[in-house]
Amino acid sequence: IDVPFVKGACKVIHESGNDEHVTAIIEFPGKKIGSFECSLAHCSSRSATIYGSGGVIDVPFPFWCPTQVKVTKMTGLGSQQWSEPETYEFDLPKDIVALSTENGEKETPGFNFVNSQGLAYEAAEVNRCFREGLIESPSFPSSQCIEIMRLITDIGKYESS
Repeated sequence: IDVPFVKGACKVIHESGNDEHVTAIIEFPGKKIGSFECSLAHCSSRSATIYGSGGVIDVPFPFWCPTQVKVTKMTGLGSQQWSEPETYEFDLPKDIVALSTENGEKETPGFNFVNSQGLAYEAAEVNRCFREGLIESPSFPSSQCIEIMRLITDIGKYESS
């Protein structure tokens, strides 16, 4: 295959009509297989772990805007030799101030989600692309976005329980 392909999926739909729990198996070019699971139905650490042929990447809470990742490399037959984990740190912007929001009778500063100030990096990239007359970011081209949306659509075609 030349593009990722959904080999199977299973989902549970909440009474609201939204996906409550989804799992899928995806085949990638080069006969590589990936699987994922996401759920609003049970508690989780809200972290992500990526297992690959060269090691493991741990992305701690909050995985959607982490401030660090831990990489553990592996070598040897049957993944028998593991390196010491290496931690990479990523600072959040220091000059982003939370807006005041009305909360009942008082105003409280804050963000909607943990580490929301990290979205400033995305906003800066959009600004850079506009200034340079680009219609998409070279670091996340529309073709990649469309590919992800195709996979999500294909997963959605599987019957739910």
